[in-house]
Amino acid sequence: SALNDASVPPFPGHEADDEEDTPRDGLELEYERPQHDWAPIAPGEPTDDVPVRFVDGSIASKTVGSLLVEFRRRPIIAAAVSAAALEIDGRTTKRGAGTQTRKVLCVYSDGIERDAIADAFHALRAIGVDLLERPRGSVLGDFDTMRRATRSLAMEAMEEAERAVMLADFTKPTLMDGLLERRLATAPTHNVPIVGLVKRQMTTYLPAGLQEMTYALKAGERTPAFILRTVQHVDLVNTYVRLSAEAGTSPSYGIVRVTAPLAYIESAHAADMPAYLSGLAAYLYRLRHRDLAYSRAGISVEPIVRVEDHLHAILPDLDALIPRLHRMFR
Repeated sequence: SALNDASVPPFPGHEADDEEDTPRDGLELEYERPQHDWAPIAPGEPTDDVPVRFVDGSIASKTVGSLLVEFRRRPIIAAAVSAAALEIDGRTTKRGAGTQTRKVLCVYSDGIERDAIADAFHALRAIGVDLLERPRGSVLGDFDTMRRATRSLAMEAMEEAERAVMLADFTKPTLMDGLLERRLATAPTHNVPIVGLVKRQMTTYLPAGLQEMTYALKAGERTPAFILRTVQHVDLVNTYVRLSAEAGTSPSYGIVRVTAPLAYIESAHAADMPAYLSGLAAYLYRLRHRDLAYSRAGISVEPIVRVEDHLHAILPDLDALIPRLHRMFR
């Protein structure tokens, strides 16, 4: 049956940042310095391999219907996905290779006959929509709990789109907005000049004393680097950088986690890792203030915001799609 999304709690309009930090498989805090020697590190001179290409993704999703399967209702989620890259060329920004857009319909499919799934797949493909389905596995709960679980299928589609954009120009120094490990996990190599910018700190990796030191960072400064070994088998060098500081704000305001593949750091910067990271911190701080009229949140950098604006312009129109889906449901 069709559902009016206004009658259920809505998802955020654009959920590109609505993601959890990755569970760790290992943590090495004393990669650059012993813990007792941790202190803020001043910005440095950027190296030649700082990012010039910026990749981000966007997603809009709504609950458009419900299925009654084995006497229990489960949600149907429709989503529009886009991913793109922009490149800095002097003072200008141009579109990079690999732009992706996609419309998807998501459902957990256990208990539904495979012939019905196949029919739905072909009917949706005819109107330019991809059916994303999988068995629930351990995902149980009420209808609203299932909504978030079902939406995760669309979030994975967005990550796949971002990964495709990243791979379209894989060797060019790139900054990925979000969790690098999830985008890099299936890449052919991790020895590439790709940096991740994590703006929402969902997990605290540092012990209390080091976390307090992080709050004391001045704009442009960074923490010593540490290694995070992720469950995706992507080992990352991490440092916290303060991009901006304003009086009266939260102590965590303006702080981002910057990540880079350990394989690349050890290959390209084994002898100058501290200089590379300090130069990267300085470069990101400059990007934060690249546009003097820039007034966005203290954790964002100007080129990524330009990508976001571009993504919203190319994102498929979900509101126009939903009436077509409702007619198909009938």
